Amino acid sequence: MFSRDRKGEMEIDVMLDEPLTSDSCTKVVMELIKYILYQKQQIPFTYEALAQFQTSVKTTDRNAVSFRALSGTLKTVSDHLSSQFFLKGCDIKEVAIILGATILSPKLYIGIDLPSYVLNSKQHKEYQHSSRKPLLKLMRSMLECDEFQEAMNVPLNMTNMFVMLRKNDSNSVSDFFLPKPQYVPPMQTASCFRIKLCQSDQADMRCNCRTLVKVYHDSCKTYLENEDDVQYTQYNSATQSSYRWYQSKQIIKGFKFSS
Repeated sequence: MFSRDRKGEMEIDVMLDEPLTSDSCTKVVMELIKYILYQKQQIPFTYEALAQFQTSVKTTDRNAVSFRALSGTLKTVSDHLSSQFFLKGCDIKEVAIILGATILSPKLYIGIDLPSYVLNSKQHKEYQHSSRKPLLKLMRSMLECDEFQEAMNVPLNMTNMFVMLRKNDSNSVSDFFLPKPQYVPPMQTASCFRIKLCQSDQADMRCNCRTLVKVYHDSCKTYLENEDDVQYTQYNSATQSSYRWYQSKQIIKGFKFSS
């Protein structure tokens, strides 16, 4: 389940027994971001506790204001990340979560390898597959990895969090995720982990999505006549060199509790 590659990255394999859809993948990434923010002391309490806390104080409370700013940033990142999965001509291979002053000087680098055979498939319906099971699998795998937990326990001063995508995008403009064509993750300067999402063959066998009425995302346009029997193949046909890094326009910033 855990191994270290030649680049020095610790690999964490997460075997999913539930099909991972674009929507559930977005939710898994965003929950991981919230987890890291708390574990690395970028927010004073868990995200859920902060959400509850801000409802019990005045709207002008400094902590409530800070939380609303953070919540707004996460909502924006989540919305734009989700739209990327449904964007025609856009194929995401990896999502990176980076903690550090800049993307060139990270203290923590977590890359999430996305399973192309799941995310490029139109065979699964969003409302049939909850993000809960994949998230629980991910959390269990991270908790069982001693090196990951050690990295989470290392204190870190307030810093920036960046979300980056490595994708093959035929669209001429990328408004929110800005191209960083020359970027190479500096693995030598950070604690590096690679989360590899894998799917069990049994997951598709237990799924009845093919028998259900199709429901499409508003921004998803389809030009295939028999889409149930076809998986998008641009991921497999594209070369490694065709994938480029893109950085989110917004930087995620935590806050300290003000008493």
